[in-house]
This record gives sequence, structure tokens and C-alpha cells, in this order.
Amino acid sequence: MAEEDQEQEEIAPPPAKGPYRYLLLIIIIMLLETAGAFVFLDWAVPAPEVVEEEAPIEVLAVEKFVPPIFYEQLAEMTFSPLDSQGRHLVLTTVVLEVDRQPGIDEITLKHTLIWDLCVQTLEGYSIAQLRDPERGPVKEHLIEAINGELRNGIVTGLYFTDFIMQ
Repeated sequence: MAEEDQEQEEIAPPPAKGPYRYLLLIIIIMLLETAGAFVFLDWAVPAPEVVEEEAPIEVLAVEKFVPPIFYEQLAEMTFSPLDSQGRHLVLTTVVLEVDRQPGIDEITLKHTLIWDLCVQTLEGYSIAQLRDPERGPVKEHLIEAINGELRNGIVTGLYFTDFIMQ
């Protein structure tokens, strides 16, 4: 019997069967299936077409007509030009075109300051410059001087409605 006990001890029991016995084999099979499916689908499904986006046709914006805003309350200005030495007098009325309503409100508040600024600027020009029908440089200089004082809008145009030189 001793011999039988030794034979039984020499024979190793079979390894335990459990759920993790085939785990490595299952993982390898799943990786092979995934790689095969990727290759098959890459071959079977065509690549999407590259569609070049066309530039959208620019929609022409219909601009609404916005009537200009005028400030007409500058009273008649009487001054003597620089080179006339008091022999000539000029009587003029100026109308300002402003870009938006807050500019009109600011001009209304600064009416006296803007009126004085216009008179001082106009007094600095000669009779020849003031007699020019266009008065381009005079208007530009007046617009620059007035815009230097404004914070809420800008003067876009200046018109002489009355211009009498004596």
C-alpha cells in the first residue's frame, strides 16, 4: 500500500478548470476579429467625397435710406475777415449735418461754444478765400474744429445757407 500511496502522490492532480482558463485565447480571437472587420470595412465602404464648399454668393444688403440729421439753430454770425481791417463785414448762417442724434444733443448743449468756435475760425480767413463759391478749405477746417469738441457724434457736412459779404 505504501507503493500505491507513493504513485498517487507522484501523479499530479489536473489543473483547476475556471473561467479564466481561456481568457488569453478569447482576447487574441477578439483582436483578430476587430482587425479583420477594420480591414474589410475600410475596403468595402468608400471614402467620403470631399466636397469643396463654394463661397456663398454675397447678398447685397439693401441699404435703407436714412435721412440726414441737421442742426440749424446756429444764429447768424457777423464777423470781419482777417485782412479787411474792419472795412468788410460778412454775415453768414451755418447748418451742420450730424451723423446721429446724440451728436445733435451734444451740439445743442455746447451751442455757444460751437458758435464762438465758428466765428473765430471764419475770422482767420482772407476775403479771397471766403469769396470762393465752393469754400472747400474753409468748410473742412470748420468741420475739423467742431469735431474736435464733440464726443458723441461727428459733423459730416457743413453748409452755408446765407452768405452776405459787404
